Amino acid sequence: MAKVEVRPIPKEKWHGKKGKEAFGQPKEIEVLYNPETGKYATGMTPEIAEKLGKELGVDLSDTFNPLEPHPYWSSKPASIKLPIHTIYLDPNKPAELVKIYNLRASKFVANSQKESDEGKWPFATHVIFDENDEINLRASKVALKQECYAILTKMSDEDKANMVQILGDKSERGRSTDFLNVEMDEIINSLPDKFIETAKMGRDEVYIRAAVLEAIHKNILTKEGSAIYYMGEALGFDNDAVYAWFRNPQNSRMKMAILDKLTSR
Repeated sequence: MAKVEVRPIPKEKWHGKKGKEAFGQPKEIEVLYNPETGKYATGMTPEIAEKLGKELGVDLSDTFNPLEPHPYWSSKPASIKLPIHTIYLDPNKPAELVKIYNLRASKFVANSQKESDEGKWPFATHVIFDENDEINLRASKVALKQECYAILTKMSDEDKANMVQILGDKSERGRSTDFLNVEMDEIINSLPDKFIETAKMGRDEVYIRAAVLEAIHKNILTKEGSAIYYMGEALGFDNDAVYAWFRNPQNSRMKMAILDKLTSR
């Protein structure tokens, strides 16, 4: 079996430092009591723990006794030091295989880069790196971008301007096709999930949501906190409520007045 890589996760710092300085302090992992199971969180099944315990000559059982320290998990050799650089553990060595199981059971170690990126390990300081996981992650990102560009080819310049208004928070209406394509390329590279989510709202909804943002940008609508107003009248207290207001046929006259002002400016 190939060695397992355990990498530190870079954290964004207020000082903006990069490289080695972007990482936190070394971490020491201990096998802890799990209140949900009432046992130590070793990551091993009883069968695996018994087998590896016999090979190492130690007790690797997950039994927890609040009145008595565990003969192994409460000892210093059971702790795992994780520095701020990559380390390699050999699953062919029983002692290191135990550590691999322990790390996979720890909330401080993400089990894959994909899960780390998805925010599934909020307390993780390190991640277990698997080359196959990394390849799959990159392949999924490529597929996601390909889906974005397939959607983009069906968009008019007006559609693109609306997307830029919503996802880029800026009004670029009337710009050239090349300019809008560059803007869309930046959005797709940085926010592919948001691009697809927004595009799937449908052209009418995207148009209305973009029009609301542009009307705020041009001071036709005003915003106080999350509430949005037109000439002192509240249209809604968040973007979703304002979208619903625009969709309500009873508001057609005021809606047209807002859109007419928007096109005239």
